[in-house]
Order: sequence, then C-alpha cells, then structure tokens
Amino acid sequence: MNKTAQLNALFEQWKQAMPPNEGGFVADGIIDEQLFNQASKKILFITKEPNNPKQVAGDFREWWQQRLEGGFSLRIAEWAHGLLHDFPVFDRISQEQHHEAIRSIAFMNLKKVGGGGTAVGSSIIEHVRNYHHYLLQEIDIIQPDIIITGISGKPLREELFGKLDWKASGYGIEIAQFNNAKVIDFYHPSSRNAPAAAYCLLERVVKALFSSVPQNRFND
Repeated sequence: MNKTAQLNALFEQWKQAMPPNEGGFVADGIIDEQLFNQASKKILFITKEPNNPKQVAGDFREWWQQRLEGGFSLRIAEWAHGLLHDFPVFDRISQEQHHEAIRSIAFMNLKKVGGGGTAVGSSIIEHVRNYHHYLLQEIDIIQPDIIITGISGKPLREELFGKLDWKASGYGIEIAQFNNAKVIDFYHPSSRNAPAAAYCLLERVVKALFSSVPQNRFND
C-alpha cells in the first residue's frame, strides 16, 4: 500500500471518530506521491486549519494538483521550490516551477475542519488533543526529512510534538529535531512578511540548520 492509500485509510478512521456535526473534513497529505518520492528532500508543511468558514469537505491534494490560488498556496510553493532547489534567485522562479514544487511536498492542517480567516487558538488546541494520535500517524506515514511549521506559538507546538529541545537558529527562528525530521518553527504562509524577505530568511535558517555548527548543537 503506497503512502496515499495509507493516508486515505487514516482519514476514513479519523472522520468516523469525529462528531457528525463538526463540519466537513478537509483532507491533506502528500500532494503528488510520484513527485514527492522523486524530491531531493521530503518536506512537510504544517499549518493550523483550512480557511473554510462554510465547512465544506475537500482535499488539498486535489486542489493543488489543479492550480494555486492566493498568497497562502503561493508562499508555500515559493518556500518549497527554495528548499528543493537550494534557493535560486527569488524573482526568477516561474509559475510552472512553483506549481511543480507544491506538488512535490506534503502538507497538513492540525484541524481538519474549516475555520475563518483568523484561527481560534483554543479550538485548535482542543482539536489537537482530541485527535493527537491521528496527527502523529499522519506525520509517521509521510516520514518527512524537514518539517516547516506555521502554527504560531509554543503551546500549540508542544501539544503536537511534546517537549522538544528547541535551539536558536541565529535568525529569530527556532529549530528542533522530531524523530528523523528537522523542524523549523517558521512564519505562517499568510503572514504579512514581504515574500522575498521571508524566502531569504528561510534560506538563511535552512543553511544554518544544515551547517556544521547547528548540527553540533543538536548533539549538545
């Protein structure tokens, strides 16, 4: 059974465990398994919840196979292309390259039912607590090398990962190790940072993370 089939089976169990009035389940995971398997790094982006106030069911894997819409998906595509291709010059990346990059990664929301434009922290934490074992199973199926989080805040990241040994990257962004993955606690893709500045910051953090000094820090 490939990873997509494993994720689909997990999501069916997950939906059955949720109250019927909680809202439409929005699936996520590996966008295109063939491209993900070919990628130089296995990258997982984690955010909080779908911006889906009508709470209709859906699937990011289907949406992002077709097109990119708005700043949220474009930011992820920009960061994914940088991570996969050693951060080429920001303004020379084509739309086609962006689309291929986002199809080459995995993506997951902590909460699988829609919220509004602004996430309610208590609701996200409650969802993580209720479905924590499913979230960890999803990460385990994906088996990422790098996890980029946009979940805003220590309480929520501790609910998900537990007590990790977070280290300063030197650029105001914290990094840690979770199982076999390097974790970067980065900005949310919809944050109001200048796109080129966020891209360059991620480049600096990633290159610090995989340089000899931060790797030694993990072994302190």
